[in-house]
Amino acid sequence: MTADDPRPSTTDDSPVQSPPLQEAPPREKSISEVPLDELEDLDEIGRRLDEAVSKLSLALGTPCFPLFLDELDTDTVDDVFDQLRKRHAVDSPCLHVILDSAGGDIHSAYNLSLLLRRYATSELTFIVPRWAKSAATLLALSGDRILMTPVAELGPVDPQITAINPLERRVEHFSPLNIEATLQLIRDEYTSGESRVADGLMEKLQFPLTLGSFKASLEVGKEYLRRIFRSRMLKDSSEEQIWKTAERFVEGYSDHGFVIDCTELQSMGLRVEELAGAQLDYVWEVHQMNKRKEAVKRAEQREEMQKRIRQLPPELVVDRQPTDQHINGDRP
Repeated sequence: MTADDPRPSTTDDSPVQSPPLQEAPPREKSISEVPLDELEDLDEIGRRLDEAVSKLSLALGTPCFPLFLDELDTDTVDDVFDQLRKRHAVDSPCLHVILDSAGGDIHSAYNLSLLLRRYATSELTFIVPRWAKSAATLLALSGDRILMTPVAELGPVDPQITAINPLERRVEHFSPLNIEATLQLIRDEYTSGESRVADGLMEKLQFPLTLGSFKASLEVGKEYLRRIFRSRMLKDSSEEQIWKTAERFVEGYSDHGFVIDCTELQSMGLRVEELAGAQLDYVWEVHQMNKRKEAVKRAEQREEMQKRIRQLPPELVVDRQPTDQHINGDRP
């Protein structure tokens, strides 16, 4: 182009401006990438829980059977029997049971122990990630050995009685061990000359035969423990040691919630080991998965309950201030 060319010049010495880069929209996480503490989908949590149990089974080299129980009762025995028939062969040599339970009915626990033994003829091992209390302690002791995390706990096996006090028209929860403590208190009051106090306590006692039946229930726990010890956990021990250990679990602790850890169980001569390394990691992963599953289920149940309350006629809804309550046996 010459200087006389009428066309406008296209030459521009200014730097070329590139169009601004647009950030790509953030990629939405797939459900498998969502952190466990953010996960709300029960199906996905269940899938991850099954995967964690499978990894633990591979690490141990034997089948694992998860047994997470809110309440151990007669229906539990039926449900577990159905699951075992579908998933495991009877008369298998070994089985690991992952046990997490606050307890329940001691008779159902003993029945369940007999059932699980049929599926582990050589060695039945219970894995306790966090706790197996009360009747669940009896179940854990029915195997050949127990594997525990550093924070796992068993507990006393004294039965817990729920009864209606006919004099005061209220429900009472207590251990039969409290009966002897109450009787001793009355004796002490009479001995110290406080007969009026002792008489007042005597008037509030329930029918003597009822108290006697409550106290006799302690023998049930001892007898079940002696039977399971003789055939598995303490089969090579003396009869004296078996009786002594059974009595300790039933009558040897001051409170039903007492923590019995791995070290104390080992001191009794029981076959108990503390998990470590990869096996501990796998067991704790299973525990955390189940804990999240239970939390999501509870949240869904609360939401469903609130939804039903909102649908009630206003005149039926009573506005009550919340109260702080401590419920014995809250899950850790």
